[in-house]
Amino acid sequence: MEKFTTYIRSMRVSSLIFLAFLPFIIFAILSSRNYGKAIKAILGIEENAGSLFIAFLLILSITFLGVYAAKNIFKFSRVDFSQIERNKFLYKACVSLFLKVLFSIILLNTNFLELYTISIAANSFDARTTDWIIMVDKSFTVRENTKMFLLDLIRQIILCEILFTLIILAISLLRKNLLKGYFFKFLVFIFGSINFCILFYILMVAHAGFALGLAVTLRAAFFAYFLACILGLVWALLSKLQPRKSSSIVLLILGLISIFVSAFNYSRPHETLVLVGTLTGKIGIIAGTPQSVSDQVRYGDFLAKKPDKPFKIRSMKKQSQAIDLYEKNKLSAILIKEEFAIGQEVVWRTSYLPSKNRVMFLTSGIIGFLMLLLVGIGSITKMHPLSIFSDFFVDTIRGIPMLVIILYIGLPLAGAIKSASAGYIDMQMMTRGIIAIGIGYSAYMAEIFRAGIEAISRGQIEAARSLGMKETHIARFIILPQAIAIVLPALGNEFIAMLKDTSLVSILSVRDITQRMREFQAQSFLPFEPFNSAALLYIILTLIAASLIKRLERVVNRGRAQK
Repeated sequence: MEKFTTYIRSMRVSSLIFLAFLPFIIFAILSSRNYGKAIKAILGIEENAGSLFIAFLLILSITFLGVYAAKNIFKFSRVDFSQIERNKFLYKACVSLFLKVLFSIILLNTNFLELYTISIAANSFDARTTDWIIMVDKSFTVRENTKMFLLDLIRQIILCEILFTLIILAISLLRKNLLKGYFFKFLVFIFGSINFCILFYILMVAHAGFALGLAVTLRAAFFAYFLACILGLVWALLSKLQPRKSSSIVLLILGLISIFVSAFNYSRPHETLVLVGTLTGKIGIIAGTPQSVSDQVRYGDFLAKKPDKPFKIRSMKKQSQAIDLYEKNKLSAILIKEEFAIGQEVVWRTSYLPSKNRVMFLTSGIIGFLMLLLVGIGSITKMHPLSIFSDFFVDTIRGIPMLVIILYIGLPLAGAIKSASAGYIDMQMMTRGIIAIGIGYSAYMAEIFRAGIEAISRGQIEAARSLGMKETHIARFIILPQAIAIVLPALGNEFIAMLKDTSLVSILSVRDITQRMREFQAQSFLPFEPFNSAALLYIILTLIAASLIKRLERVVNRGRAQK
């Protein structure tokens, strides 16, 4: 009873209040036919959700036990532990390996694996671009031959994993002298790495249909938070750089090189387009034509007197298609390359840089100008150019609404990257949203880290320098551990805010909780149930995150107090 009371006292007050209201919330959900449907649709719960969840727990347990066993084997091989402690590590490793084999056998002899495999395959790929995904009874599944292939492959992988586990288990039990060998440590490292990769895939990548909407929201929050922390720490460290003449010279040279690359791309041969025909009907324009050229044709900017109404435009996929329709008099004019307009009456002629050269010209020019500008301002203010860029980036990003950042990075910027890479870099909308949120929140993270770094006394840093420590070692071993402990509450608040702001990725058609809520509301025409259900889910996620952050703060503070 005392332990229970202590646990209750350690909980957040808001969590206790929510738990008190939880029975009433459950009763309201169960007594309404609409709330249950809304929550099911918003969470992304599909058929056979119970079996899928059991399969998820089994695979999660199998991979976690593998990582845990590898960790304990490595602890056993360390000499800084006593023999009794090392034997305990070995015992834990052997038990974990045995349970891993047992759970793997259970998974192989049930239909959970088949259902889980089909769900992941059907939800991980687009049916419009994949021919082995079909729709059956208004739900996507995989073709029979593909299903058999995937199941056979996964079963073979699990069997190999079981064999690998048994070998390590046998060596751990029978030949303890081999545990300290480098070859065995290498095997254990490979074993643990494989299990960790599978664990990461199951938690952060795989799209199992027992809670797709919830999984998308959590994954977006975790990945965006991780990216924001890395970028924020980079901006914070850059802002603390001391000016150096060598750094300015390097940036000056790089800026001049970028300007030269920009000028070189601008000097590349331009593509010439000609408008042939008459302006009495529709005008055909080939896909890929720059928007500025298309607008000139549409609004008649090339004419001395602009028309009262814009010309009608028809977009063509290929130039041959446009020429064919023009010859059949279905188009009055076409905008084509000059070499294909021999013998035709030219109405208007223009030229432009090819897409790749145009992108390189603009990108290199902007980067080069920015580098030269930073060097110039740095010479005046006696600041490091990268420190100036860090301050500029943080101040600029903080002044832009998150919605605008997501829209800009998710649509035009990602489209420009795709165009510049000739379609090789085509990020998914989920990835675009994560990058956008990570970049947006990195500015706030930078200020948090900067405040934590400034809270470290200068005496510690000067003492480390007097001992001959490098600046990187000072940052790694002295500044960062203390700064992170100081700013941990602020970092937790940012995670909670980011968890809620992941709802903004729904504008990119990412099917998270918010997007699924909108879809269900549009289908059911229910006025309040979808919104209330989504709000309830976000409250639960926020309370759980706040409780975990509070517990983490206690652990960190306890560790600092012991030191």
